[in-house]
Amino acid sequence: MTMAVRLLICSLFAVSQSRHEEAVDCGGEGYLHMRLCEAWEDRRAKGIVSWPGHDTVRTLGGRLGIVAQSAPGRGQKRLLNITQLNSTRIAFDDQKFHFGKVAADEVLLCFNPRQETACQHTATLNTCHLPQYASVQNSDEETCGLDTKDPAVVIINKHPVCRNHIVLVPSLGDQKPQALTDEALVLGLAFAMRASPRMWLSFNTVGAGASVNHLHLQAHLRRPQNLVLAAEPRGPVSLWQTQGWPLRGWAFRWDDEAVLGIDTSLAERRLGEFAHAFVARLQALDMAHNVLISSGGRRVIVFPRRVLFEQGADVGQLQVSGHEILGWWIVPRAEEDLDEASTEALLRGASLPEADELKVLQALRELGWQLMEGIDSKPGHLEAVPSFDPAVLHAAMV
Repeated sequence: MTMAVRLLICSLFAVSQSRHEEAVDCGGEGYLHMRLCEAWEDRRAKGIVSWPGHDTVRTLGGRLGIVAQSAPGRGQKRLLNITQLNSTRIAFDDQKFHFGKVAADEVLLCFNPRQETACQHTATLNTCHLPQYASVQNSDEETCGLDTKDPAVVIINKHPVCRNHIVLVPSLGDQKPQALTDEALVLGLAFAMRASPRMWLSFNTVGAGASVNHLHLQAHLRRPQNLVLAAEPRGPVSLWQTQGWPLRGWAFRWDDEAVLGIDTSLAERRLGEFAHAFVARLQALDMAHNVLISSGGRRVIVFPRRVLFEQGADVGQLQVSGHEILGWWIVPRAEEDLDEASTEALLRGASLPEADELKVLQALRELGWQLMEGIDSKPGHLEAVPSFDPAVLHAAMV
C-alpha cells in the first residue's frame, strides 16, 4: 500500500456550519488553508463528497467534559479486512485499497515545502501563511496528480467525519504501510506550520484506530490545558506529560522562538527528530500509539496504548482512535447511548498495562530524558484537572 497520512480538518477554516448556509468563507487563516477549503467545497458542490453542512454534537457532562458527535457517514468507510489482530505491523498489500487507487477528481492539491524560501512563524510574525507558490499546486496542473513527484498529495475523504476532512499522502508512489517515518512526521509539522496555528494532526497505528494500512493523521481544533513538565528540557525541546486523563500522553514541545523567527524548517526537522526517536522505540516494541501534532506544528504528543481492534469487522463500532483519545467521540450509529462513565471505561481499556508503562519510561530514559521525580508507571490521577477540554473543541467548531 501507498504511504498515506489521513488529515482530518474539522472546521479548520473558520467556516459557519449553519444548516441553511450555502456560501462558505474560506478566508481568514492564510493561503494554504484557503486553497484547501476552496478545493474541498468545489468537490462537495460536484457531489464527490456527501456532507450535510452541520454537526450533531452533544456534551456528555461530568468532570472530563467528553463530547459525542453523530457521524453516520463513517459507517461507510473501508474495513481493514483482517479477521485477527495482535500486532501493529502489517505488510503493504497492493491488492487491497490504497490511495493510489482513488479517482483523479479526488485529488485536491499537491504540497511541497522543500522548494520554498525560508518562512518564519513566531507570536508576532508568520510568513509561513504567505503564498509560497512552489509549495502548493492545484490538482488541474500537469505536475499534480497521483503520479506527482511532490512530497505529498492532498485527497478528499468521501466519507468525512466533518467538513474539510482530507487525506494527506506523502510519497504516494513509495507504497509504504502504516508506520510513521521521520520524513512523514516532519512533513506533517511543515503542513501544520503553514496551514493554521490552530491545526491538530493525529496519527493512528494499526490497532490504534487505523482502518486503512496507510500512515494517517487527523486534525482537530483543541488545545490540551493541563500538561505538566515531565523531564529536564534538552536544548530547544521540552518533554511534558498529560495529567488527569485516562491515557498518558508524552508531549514534545518546541520552545526556541528565535529559531522560528529565522526559518521554521529548522524547528520542524529538530522537533521531528526528538519525537520520532520515541516513536521508533514504540515501533521496535510493536506497541500501538497515536501521535498528534498541535499548536501549529510546535508540539507533538505521543500516546502509547494497547492494540485494540474494535472496527475489524464492523466500522459502526465505537473505537478509541485519534479523536476519542482526546475526548471527542465519533458515533457512527445514532442509537449509541454514551455517558462519561462508559467513554472513560473505553479509554482506560486502551491504556497500557503497568509492565508496558515501565518499558515506555525506560525508552525515554535511554533516549536521554531525565524524567522528573514522581513520574511512575501508574498515570491518570483523575483528581487533577483534565488535560483536555472537549467542550472547547465543540465551541471552536460552531
